[in-house]
Amino acid sequence: MALVATATLLAVADRAAYQYGQFQAACAVVQAVGSGFYFTLVSATEDADVEIPCDSIYYDVDQDFLVDSMVKNGTRLAGVIGGMEAHFNRDNGLGVPLQAGGWDGYLSSNDKRVSYYFSKLFFATHGFYMLANNVFSESVDQFARLQVTTGPVLTYTDGLNYGTGAAANPANGSNYAATQLKVVVTSMGATQLDVRLSVKDKNNNLTTIDVTIPGGSVPGAVIPIGATTDRFLDVTAAIFKPAGSTGTVGDDIKVVNLKERQIAL
Repeated sequence: MALVATATLLAVADRAAYQYGQFQAACAVVQAVGSGFYFTLVSATEDADVEIPCDSIYYDVDQDFLVDSMVKNGTRLAGVIGGMEAHFNRDNGLGVPLQAGGWDGYLSSNDKRVSYYFSKLFFATHGFYMLANNVFSESVDQFARLQVTTGPVLTYTDGLNYGTGAAANPANGSNYAATQLKVVVTSMGATQLDVRLSVKDKNNNLTTIDVTIPGGSVPGAVIPIGATTDRFLDVTAAIFKPAGSTGTVGDDIKVVNLKERQIAL
């Protein structure tokens, strides 16, 4: 009996993640204050004939439109989680399940990751978190800012990190799987800039990686750091690459996550 193909599983996960993200965006819109919450509007009347029948009901409505409750109880999207888990739990003919550990077990075994939106759907369904090492961030997360100042000196400003990479870390919005990084140019002079980053790899071990930012790069230009297999949890420091080019005073770049893939229907 065959285990689901990775391409199929990721297509399922990405479709569900996208749909969850759209529900989340819609909930944020309809929860906006606008001209006032229902409870605020009716209580402002100071009319007992309005307030007595409406206050408690309207307060409850104001607390509604919570994405996890809506997705789990108002749609069948949670079935995406459970349906695949039923597949994982099928007997392989030898008395053991096709995939031990469910979604996390499959992703860990195949070195694949799902969107944070999918992990939020998983949490809404089960009430516990997926493992962070199996989840990539959907945000643009700044790991560091680098500026060339008079000297020249490379000034490093610390940013976010994705945790320690420990196997048990939960995908709670603070911990994520290690990610490939990229440089995004804010401003750049005519001279090439060679940088050596001190980084923590997916096992939280300190190492370094070099990146070159071409002279004349326009604002918004993106330069991937390393290959897709070069994934990191943190940027801890930066120096000019030894024997490299020190760029131009005023160079200003950001080091951010390079999102693993774009989720879609």
